[in-house]
Amino acid sequence: MLETLANSLGGVSKYPSTKGELPLREAISKWAMKRFNLDALNPDTEVLPVTGTREALFAITQTLVGEKEQPLVVSPNPFYQIYEGAGILAGADLHFLPCGSETNYKVDYQQVSDETWQRCEVLFVCSPNNPSGSITTLEEYAYLIEKAQAFNFTIVADECYSEIYFGEQAPLGLLEACQQLGHTTYKHCLIFQSLSKRSNLPGLRSGFVAGDATILKPFLLYRTYQGCAMPIHHQDASIAAWNDEEHCH
Repeated sequence: MLETLANSLGGVSKYPSTKGELPLREAISKWAMKRFNLDALNPDTEVLPVTGTREALFAITQTLVGEKEQPLVVSPNPFYQIYEGAGILAGADLHFLPCGSETNYKVDYQQVSDETWQRCEVLFVCSPNNPSGSITTLEEYAYLIEKAQAFNFTIVADECYSEIYFGEQAPLGLLEACQQLGHTTYKHCLIFQSLSKRSNLPGLRSGFVAGDATILKPFLLYRTYQGCAMPIHHQDASIAAWNDEEHCH
């Protein structure tokens, strides 16, 4: 990856596309389809490279919040501070779901009232959870997708730790749950992935968001104004990373 990065420095003479080059989106799609057992993930409409998931988690919140009166951002607690800051700066109220020792480090989504779901615009799910390590189950995802459809909010799944696990069974992802549930349009569902942990490349600032094409289309437009475009040489190094699984084990 570092060799690819060095050999691609000629890319600094070009303005990069916010959408990312097609080979990168294809590499991401191929990896995600294999990792999450997906029948399809359209690299043109359902995948968007991002310059690290920190900025993307923040940015998606700005684009999703604002249609409802008294909007809520719902998050596990403890939480990655970006969830909180993104909600505050988007003008939303925050609703935290306990995920500590008092709940055996699991979020009990069944305890969330319909009044809360009615106000919710963004639900952050972190699985495997940082710091608790808990995994969101298929049954929990089925419940959340049903609520998202009923109350029109987006499930934002932070899956940056998906490649860190014990044993042979990889943790379930949100799009993987969608596939198993027959929800193949990924409506109301987005996953955020990163090379930072998987490939030990936190300084590359490279990740992606994938899922609901009806959200990614306006999110791409927003990003063209925000100015988040991954440099060409970073894209080339990212292609090398997503195409290789050996270095992760």
